[in-house]
Amino acid sequence: MNALFSKTGFGMIKPVSVVVFILLGAITSNAQSTDASTDDPVLRAMRSIEASVNSRHQVAEKVVATFQLIKDSARAKQAGEINRAAEILKEARKLASMENQSERGGLLDELNHRVEKELNALLPQPSKSPLLMKPEKAFSYALKSTAKMRFDQYYKTLAPILEEERMPVGLLSVALIESGFNPLALSPKGARGMWQFMPATAERYGLSVEPANDHRIHIEHSTRAAARYLRDLYRQFGDWKLALAAYNAGENRIQRIINKTGIRDFEEMSRRGLLPLETRNYVPTVLAAWSQLQVRNSLGSSAGR
Repeated sequence: MNALFSKTGFGMIKPVSVVVFILLGAITSNAQSTDASTDDPVLRAMRSIEASVNSRHQVAEKVVATFQLIKDSARAKQAGEINRAAEILKEARKLASMENQSERGGLLDELNHRVEKELNALLPQPSKSPLLMKPEKAFSYALKSTAKMRFDQYYKTLAPILEEERMPVGLLSVALIESGFNPLALSPKGARGMWQFMPATAERYGLSVEPANDHRIHIEHSTRAAARYLRDLYRQFGDWKLALAAYNAGENRIQRIINKTGIRDFEEMSRRGLLPLETRNYVPTVLAAWSQLQVRNSLGSSAGR
């Protein structure tokens, strides 16, 4: 591949070595003068060399064309033409794709990787977080694969703790939506564990957050702390929707809204845009999962009788 490019310009292709063409001519002349049969080993060698040269020419042409499309896309992006930039990159992706993988070469692979990276930046994929789904779909999504296995694994341990703390077992829906019952979950903001405790709240409820002894990842300790925290939130706001909103957005934030507006209704707060979008999605999602957990729990109890 390096023989096809000049050292001074990425897009300038050197002519194929004259020596190669002289060799091809000599082989061709010799083959034609001796034996024109397709079984002639010299003729077969000549054709093999010619095919290899042509293939490398095609790769080089695709590299140059792909690189030019990438530059065209960058100019469109700078001009604010995002859709056009994306369309150009899609053309580059098609061009950089070759059926014969053995002839691709490292440079074309690198360009193809760059095209995909630029496309992902222009057209980011939507998150599959249950908080961006309709509440009725959140539970079925959250209970898929590993989350479902964790739920089945931890339910018999966690449910009695909530009952001991005189809290609804349906509050396990909080852990389901927060982390998918993953005790090692860690958010970009520093929330950790199955219940996604921030350090300050964890310490307030007796959980150590030392690196070598972080009780937020201990399923029993963190569940008992979460039950007590949720109980305090319910006592403060007198409503589960507001308590869940406070769990997500912080009790101080919810209390400030109440103090400022006098509104103590989650739906009214949502309608007026007083709550973050995440919190407006979070509460109905947790409640939908809570409802399904109650159904699941009652079915399990019936089966056990």
